[in-house]
Amino acid sequence: MNILLTNDDGIGSEGIAVLSRVFSREHSIYIVAPKSNRSGASCQMNCAVPLELCTADEAAFLCKAAYALDGSPVDCVLSALKGNYIPVKIDAVISGINHGPNIGTDIIYSGTCGGARHASLSGIPGIALSVDSGAREKSDAGSSLYFEQAAEFALKNLGTLVSLCGTAVRLDSRHTYFSRFVNVNMPAMSAYRGARITVPCIRRYWEAVLVAQECGRQYSRTEGDDVLSFGGSGTDAAATESGCVSVSVIQAEPSAAEAGCAADWAV
Repeated sequence: MNILLTNDDGIGSEGIAVLSRVFSREHSIYIVAPKSNRSGASCQMNCAVPLELCTADEAAFLCKAAYALDGSPVDCVLSALKGNYIPVKIDAVISGINHGPNIGTDIIYSGTCGGARHASLSGIPGIALSVDSGAREKSDAGSSLYFEQAAEFALKNLGTLVSLCGTAVRLDSRHTYFSRFVNVNMPAMSAYRGARITVPCIRRYWEAVLVAQECGRQYSRTEGDDVLSFGGSGTDAAATESGCVSVSVIQAEPSAAEAGCAADWAV
């Protein structure tokens, strides 16, 4: 397969380098990733703004071609798919491997997930990969994020992950899309205890905001390190905390609530 890699940690991150080296054993790899860290970029798109595009060292990634774009993950996917400098048709887009989890509510803010979502909206199956470095129950001590194990899992299960995006929906003669993208979170472990299809948990964080004066200017800064996850045993958070890989299938297109929305309007 011809696979496009992107991320939100930046082209110099370990996760995308490991992912490229592992996947290049069996697939043709192309990389377009942000020039610098764009964590939390979500689905940001820089419209009608010139973004610097530079070649990167393909040898370091063992890939066919690598580029650094001074933009968001969505910018990278859009540029790669529409810019005519990638010489092949891309079969799948993989975003990651992210340094840290993207579970539950994180999906809304995550640039990693934003890249995968935009791929599916563009008619290419999108897969987001992250390592949950904060999962509490680990079989391994130490600080390793085990990117190699995460990449190997994705490689061995690529066909299944792509299939979970569903089938392409044709809008007209030019436009198709996939209604889903896949969000995968792996615990930071050398050996997983299985894999589960999960639902996103509810996450709450950044409980405090500090407003302070400095050098005659006023600043607002979010604070607080506590991250709380809510939900039952079927959630992505529960899976990674128990040592399992979490695989969530996420709607790419916005969808309306199904119930409880009746209203009487004054017109």
